[in-house]
Amino acid sequence: MDLLCVYHRSGMRASVYRMILTDFVSYLEMTSPDQLRPAVVDRALRLRSVGMDELPLVRKVHDVVAGPHDWESLRWSEQRWREHLGRPGVHTWIAEFGGAPAGLAQLQVQPGGDVETEFFGLMPEFIGRGIGGGLLTLVTRAAWGLPSVDGTPIQRVWQRTSVYDHPNALPGYLARGYRLYRTEARQREFTSLPR
Repeated sequence: MDLLCVYHRSGMRASVYRMILTDFVSYLEMTSPDQLRPAVVDRALRLRSVGMDELPLVRKVHDVVAGPHDWESLRWSEQRWREHLGRPGVHTWIAEFGGAPAGLAQLQVQPGGDVETEFFGLMPEFIGRGIGGGLLTLVTRAAWGLPSVDGTPIQRVWQRTSVYDHPNALPGYLARGYRLYRTEARQREFTSLPR
């Protein structure tokens, strides 16, 4: 374990420990919209498409969702975020519950008809309220309806989840009809212990 001195984008200095841990990553896919086993979607839950002009909100919600799991994207610079969101085929939504930000979803349409779920999650105060399955249902439906980037119809929606993500992540994906197609162990750097 190494002690590092880092600076938050607010300018505050903090000391953190850097750890290398083994992460077990599960890759899941859905190859037809008919495979979706939809959850009940609460009427107060909706997806709102956001663009580059709302980058501060995207980052704020992302950081709240990602913080407990120490996602690598927490350490991205403003420029890295702009490059990421500016890629072809990237679609970002803020999940809103009763009009308040509740989570984040980001998909990327890839050549060949694949859609990758790059970010998906709820803010901690919305976890355990029975809306995660509904949110995944909305995001999966949105993925199947996205336009192609190369003329190839959407053929597959896929994502990965880590053992350091929320413990309901993998069971939630499986419950909605995603199929596990690969697992791998890899080394991952953390700057805080994932919760």
